[in-house]
Amino acid sequence: MPNFKPENQRFHPVVEVLLQTLICISVILYVLEVDYGKTTHSLEGDPFWLWSERLIAGILTIEYFVRWRVIGKGYCLSAMGLIDFIAILPFWLGFFVPVEWLGFIRTLRVLRLLKWYRYSLSVRIFVNALSSSRRYLVGMALMIIILGLFSAVGIHELEKEAQPKEFGSLTESMWWTTVTLMTVGYGDVTPVTSAGKIFAQFVMLVGVALTAAFIGIVGSSVFGHMRRMEKEGEELEKEASDQTDSD
Repeated sequence: MPNFKPENQRFHPVVEVLLQTLICISVILYVLEVDYGKTTHSLEGDPFWLWSERLIAGILTIEYFVRWRVIGKGYCLSAMGLIDFIAILPFWLGFFVPVEWLGFIRTLRVLRLLKWYRYSLSVRIFVNALSSSRRYLVGMALMIIILGLFSAVGIHELEKEAQPKEFGSLTESMWWTTVTLMTVGYGDVTPVTSAGKIFAQFVMLVGVALTAAFIGIVGSSVFGHMRRMEKEGEELEKEASDQTDSD
């Protein structure tokens, strides 16, 4: 995994710290505005919420165009370029959408947290691990769909007579199947027949096995990426040491 890409090019460390702080402040202000401002959108209530968002969005917009100018056209279609664009898009959309949509547009400010992909090595490792494991994850997703349909059909047939309201259709049975396979188990819908309970135990065990498989796939990929980065770092240190000795 390369340690540096043009789109990950950074400004002066002080500027980068200020940008990271700004991202956190933006999300914190959103939470405070929703919980304490009690407004449906920023045009209502105290002007502080509106003008603080305009200031933050303005700075992030300047950041986007400066990076574009420094890095070049390839930045716009790069992963970080798209993330930086998504971070400012909701603000500018607010000038064109109906007032009724402004509340939803405001919620999109939390997407600015995606910008931490640039600053957090652990986030980049995890994302790259998911990307490199996509073949196995696609296979697992297919297994989940098959098992989910099988479980919905099974519980529907076993419980439809005892609980026609909860398990009377496959779509209603899918709700129980989903929360059971994902090991959530809300408990709002449960089997009451002996056969249904035995079947439910089987589905629960399958859900736990799928969770363990997912952790194993992603975990091994993350470990592989970390080992690769450590090896690259050791090679760079060795090259630097050899160059120093030769000088």
